[in-house]
Amino acid sequence: MYLNETACRFLQYTEQDCIDLLMRARWPDGFRCPKCDGAAHYRVSGRRLPLFACATCRRQCSLISGTVMERSRVPLRKWFTAIALISCGPISAVALAEQIRVTYKTAWLMLHKLRSAMSGHEELDRLTGLVRFELYKSGPQPMPWVRNLGDQEHPFVIGGSMEGGPDGRVLGVKLMLDTGGDTYQWKITPQGALRFIEKHIDLSGAVIDLRTDSIGRTRVFSLRKVAMDIAYAIASTHRGVGAKHRQSYLNEHAYRFNRSSRGQTTEQHLLQLSVASGAPTQKQLKSRTVPGRADWDTYRNVRRMILEFETLAARFSSQAAS
Repeated sequence: MYLNETACRFLQYTEQDCIDLLMRARWPDGFRCPKCDGAAHYRVSGRRLPLFACATCRRQCSLISGTVMERSRVPLRKWFTAIALISCGPISAVALAEQIRVTYKTAWLMLHKLRSAMSGHEELDRLTGLVRFELYKSGPQPMPWVRNLGDQEHPFVIGGSMEGGPDGRVLGVKLMLDTGGDTYQWKITPQGALRFIEKHIDLSGAVIDLRTDSIGRTRVFSLRKVAMDIAYAIASTHRGVGAKHRQSYLNEHAYRFNRSSRGQTTEQHLLQLSVASGAPTQKQLKSRTVPGRADWDTYRNVRRMILEFETLAARFSSQAAS
């Protein structure tokens, strides 16, 4: 992977340049104490990075405390380079380690901390307008004659705000792993749709369209194209993504898609997110629980599921009409 112009620029920065940039990003109007919001402070000398002490409550605050860079000894210019790279497109830990000259373990942790910031934003930002759904899967395909999911296949629901009709242009997306329950091949279940709606849709500003064809498929081809591109990008960038972390990779791609579709500068937005929120430690990342898996058992009562889905669709249609 080649470094883009912005990433190259960051690698040429001095540490003081990066400190000034981070100060402006975190405290554009000057230092504010995270505890009492006081502005009066003094600086503790003899530290690699600035350490401030509040003159009112005496709390000490490092420049990187409470950010994704907290507890990291990686130079800020390498952090900014990583932000620039992941803002432009997916990048593997192997590629990042080579580009900024850190160990694989360090690059892996940096990328997951940035994905955590992206995920936090995606969980707060909800879909509005006309919302439709599609189901897709990521991971290597098993042999054609295998009917159930392969060990590395992970179905996910993609919901999108649509413009220009039910299968129009996609304005924004959310992605959620299909974590089990009553699941069926290429069909979103009522339980899965409800979980998605509760987590990712602003009901006060959305019209939910759950229409399906005669065999229970939503068939939103514009959403399927987005999902296909995301699944391909994950497969072509990373050697393998386990179920434990796959949701954060999906959130990363949704975050980038949503920023670009709104004409926002992803890099600047991600820098603001990085200084506004903390990040999990390596121990916390590795202790994540493995989510449940769909089995796509084709022998369940699919007709009953379709009827339940139609009932759910009618419910949201009546809510939108009122």
